[in-house]
Amino acid sequence: MNARLLILIVLLAALTGIGGFILGSALPVEYWSLDWPQKDATVPQSAPSLIAPSDGSEFVDSELELEWRWDAGLAESQFFALRIWSEDLPYREIWTEEAHVSVAEAIDSFSVDVGDFYWQVVVVNVDEMGNFASLGSEWSEKFHLRRVRRPSIPVKKYSQMSGIAQHIHDQNLNPAQAIDETHRFIEKNSIPDRQEDYDADYGDAIELMFNYAQGRSSERPYLLCDGRSTAMLTILSELGIESRLVFLYSPVPGYLAQHTVLEVFNPERQRWQVHDLAWDFYYVDSKSRERVSAERILFGPRENLAGCPIAGGVCNAQVIQESLGYFDAMRYGWTYELWANPDRFPISRRFEGQDGQNIAEFISDGYPQKVTIQMGSWERLNR
Repeated sequence: MNARLLILIVLLAALTGIGGFILGSALPVEYWSLDWPQKDATVPQSAPSLIAPSDGSEFVDSELELEWRWDAGLAESQFFALRIWSEDLPYREIWTEEAHVSVAEAIDSFSVDVGDFYWQVVVVNVDEMGNFASLGSEWSEKFHLRRVRRPSIPVKKYSQMSGIAQHIHDQNLNPAQAIDETHRFIEKNSIPDRQEDYDADYGDAIELMFNYAQGRSSERPYLLCDGRSTAMLTILSELGIESRLVFLYSPVPGYLAQHTVLEVFNPERQRWQVHDLAWDFYYVDSKSRERVSAERILFGPRENLAGCPIAGGVCNAQVIQESLGYFDAMRYGWTYELWANPDRFPISRRFEGQDGQNIAEFISDGYPQKVTIQMGSWERLNR
């Protein structure tokens, strides 16, 4: 066999797939015993894979669609069976041929406004009558969902946090503990005698407090109610905890008395809770022992309210008296929406100390048409 003919046979063999036989005769046996990499074989799913919402997600509205994946597809006599349940309540089961389903009706049937939900999916085989015959797969993993009144705000990157926020974050506190620790830190490391000029978010005052707490400085910032409340709002936002300033108003002879507190949304309790940083306490209902919101204080009965000192001690009604006197009207932050209790605040009254303005003119810089007045739960309490 001449050289040209041998080359032609090799080329033809390569093209026709028989090259292994022809060329193999020219190679040592050891060549064929090597473990050549093979294409990964597809591993069949033993259970559906849950996709969305992701495990641990929060949701507010019940209009929720759950989605999963099952690569094998369904046979004619197969369905997906989805189970969803809340805490210890009996599960609801939905059968479907689609790999997604709306669970709004199921969620509403539990009558759970706030709480934990769980869901799983399995493939089921049915008989000729459409009844359950057997499982066609294993159960999927269990995903956890949490229904909330308000979704959590994002946590700031650790490297971008203030020193105080990092200090609180490093203690691995739950949200309720982190809220109280932030309040406590501000109380210990600032002076409430007067107010000095600081940045709008009080970031420079926060740095002063941290340096004082670390022994790097002997200077503490001077912060009144507004400054302390704003500093706490800034720190909590870094930790992913929502809060809002509440500006309070009360009519006194000659002028309009004002005070600022902070209302914090506790993600565990899913409730707004008031912190008064000027007098260093939080409000509670002495009967339920629940911390209360600004709306509850403004419109609700006051005989059951007490204050719990942040530094510790017995909750009592005496500590709240001066602060409580301001809860006649309020607004959330720098808005033009005024919440007023008409039993306590005369909306049309003018105040000499505010250049003869009424409250609507005062909070809108002379443009009362911008202001809307809300009565909130006062209307429900007085029907």
